[in-house]
Amino acid sequence: MLYQIDTNNPAAAKRWPIQSPDSLGILEKHIEDLFSTHLHELIPENQLMLIGQERQRKEEADVFALDRKGTLYIFELKRWQSCSENLLQVMRYGQIFGRYSYEELQLLAQRHQKLQGNLKDCHKEYFGLEQPLDESKFNADQVFVVVTNGVDQDTLEAINYWSHKGVHINSVTYKLYSIENKPFIYFDVYNPEKEVLLEDRAGVYIVNTNVTYRPDVWRDMLAAPKASAYYSRKYAVADIPKGSTVYLYHTGVGIIAKGRTTASCQQKDYDGDPNEEYYLPLKLDWKLDDRQEWNRAVKAWEINQKLNKGYRFRQTAFGIPKEMGQAIDDLWKEHNTSNV
Repeated sequence: MLYQIDTNNPAAAKRWPIQSPDSLGILEKHIEDLFSTHLHELIPENQLMLIGQERQRKEEADVFALDRKGTLYIFELKRWQSCSENLLQVMRYGQIFGRYSYEELQLLAQRHQKLQGNLKDCHKEYFGLEQPLDESKFNADQVFVVVTNGVDQDTLEAINYWSHKGVHINSVTYKLYSIENKPFIYFDVYNPEKEVLLEDRAGVYIVNTNVTYRPDVWRDMLAAPKASAYYSRKYAVADIPKGSTVYLYHTGVGIIAKGRTTASCQQKDYDGDPNEEYYLPLKLDWKLDDRQEWNRAVKAWEINQKLNKGYRFRQTAFGIPKEMGQAIDDLWKEHNTSNV
């Protein structure tokens, strides 16, 4: 339930009732567009590696992702209140894609996400594993997730039934509200590892150099200079405003640059695909130009040790508290790195 709190009289808090999609003129396409453009916020990238998204006129689920063990997660979005038929559809996708071999998953990731290189090596780097998973571990198990506007009793009973049969089915709900005649949506974040997630928006951000999917784009980011995101992940940098502090994080290495955005998000073509790179022009404070200097990078474990936290850094882009930014700056100075 959503309440508007009156600080002078908390007991008189106003409750905003949940609305139906029809009452607000919400179409399935509206929810699909929101889900796809905010996927980086609704499905934590530090827990799941995205390998596929629905393409028009194809019999595919909305989202496919892998966890660190190689389990395939299949997400299906529904506009209407959940019902048992929704489970039948997502399980049909399970029938189709649950039989996919390692090679077929790799082709899916290369086709949908423009994955460069082989899947098991990219998966190893993405999750920081010591060794790549054996190919037989990929898609050895599946988890089905129905994303829907509410859950009815039939669906709850069906989820419980199939769970007892050893089928892993979860439900993620969103709720619609009308506040001052404007539609609002509350989305549950799918968080399979029950991790505390960063949502700080203090004007300080970390942007990942995307080395897992595109091994060499970090060179372009440092040369431009800019902070970029591509294809389905491009929306992760879209709302970072001009004047923000941005740290570039290179998976497996650490923080390799710091700068300030000199403009709002820009768009350009990438690899022949129109407007598939979103980027933020940067004025750099410092950077590490090549791999020979990467021993001076600020490591993720150093940041966590200094803050006594356990943050992960796999997200495409995310806001961080000012104290984390200060910790990165302090560690940079401790590494005796000169400014550019």
